Amino acid sequence: MANQSERRRHERFTVDPMYSSVAVSRGTRRTDGHVYDVSLGGMRFELDRAVPKGAEIDVEIQLPGCTDAICAKARVVRVFDRIDDPGPRRMAVEFETFAAGSKAMLERYLGQKWLRRAPVEPAQPSRAMRSAITQASTVSSTTRSASAA
Repeated sequence: MANQSERRRHERFTVDPMYSSVAVSRGTRRTDGHVYDVSLGGMRFELDRAVPKGAEIDVEIQLPGCTDAICAKARVVRVFDRIDDPGPRRMAVEFETFAAGSKAMLERYLGQKWLRRAPVEPAQPSRAMRSAITQASTVSSTTRSASAA
């Protein structure tokens, strides 16, 4: 299975969530949150409530040093598990289209030398995989206990 860094087409850069924000619109509902990392292909961010995986959203991103917002249509490709991520919900989106001038602005922003590369997070096991691991360790513990008796 390929790891995250091999699957990404664009390098991600960390942004300080305290100085960056995202406004997510879905229909008439707008929610504000914070950006954690961004690339030309997408971003990782948080909102108080998760947007369902696969949802199409409009994003308006404010990044430090950018005078205007970067606006794009995006699709939610990952929602971090509530068990692993209590509190505000982290999500990742893939950008589908940009508003006029926004892609060029993001390219200029990402070209700055002071940005830090975002660490590649290991792929998280699915809920089903975690359940199977838990069951396997329970069976293994039970088998060891029975053997010791």
